[in-house]
Amino acid sequence: MATRKKTGEVKGRVKKARGAVSGVPARSPEHVRISSPPTARSAPISGSRTALQKHVDFFDTDHDGRITLFETYQGLRRLGLGAARSAVFGGVINAALGPSTSRAPSLTVNATHISAGRHGSDTGVYDEEGHFVKRSFDRLFTRYDGDEDGALGREDLARLFEGSRTDLLGHLGSMAEFGLLLSLAGEDRNGRKVLSRQRLLEFYDGSLFYKLADEVESRRANARASLSGALRSSLEELY
Repeated sequence: MATRKKTGEVKGRVKKARGAVSGVPARSPEHVRISSPPTARSAPISGSRTALQKHVDFFDTDHDGRITLFETYQGLRRLGLGAARSAVFGGVINAALGPSTSRAPSLTVNATHISAGRHGSDTGVYDEEGHFVKRSFDRLFTRYDGDEDGALGREDLARLFEGSRTDLLGHLGSMAEFGLLLSLAGEDRNGRKVLSRQRLLEFYDGSLFYKLADEVESRRANARASLSGALRSSLEELY
């Protein structure tokens, strides 16, 4: 009996000593914390990121600095595009930016080197490093806001495309980008779609996509509240 008692005391001291060495108390399975998967940001990250990097960070769902084709697709869906258009635009975007930003044949966009993806015939609002250039932004409205209403409509954008044209591919890219932006963020004024100065400023500083995603989620929630709205929303989700 005495031998067993001493053996038990020795084992108890050994366990305590091990705990003191490790410094980590034993935990029962129910106290083990399981990390959640990364979620999409709700606002641009602060810090030393350039405006262009903040602009594309919206699509970097897992925050690893690399934007896969599927992440671009998911981001476009959050912005209100249906499945078909998200797949098409996502493929075009990553095919165009993947090789130049990754510096190798790739369909994954490297957000850190996104300035390497700048194309010809652009507005010049981002400089070569991806910083926002306010002088160039103001020039958009000085030159192309014909009716001086603080917004750019289709006619104004057409003049912008011609005035900025330096090559064919870049010219077509700018037309596609602004056409998509007009459909996503355009405001109705007197029966026509326009991009307001504030919307464009938010587009360039990286905050617009987060606001649009919130607006889209709110619209979708309201649509699901009624049967007819849910059916209409389901059809829109396909395209």
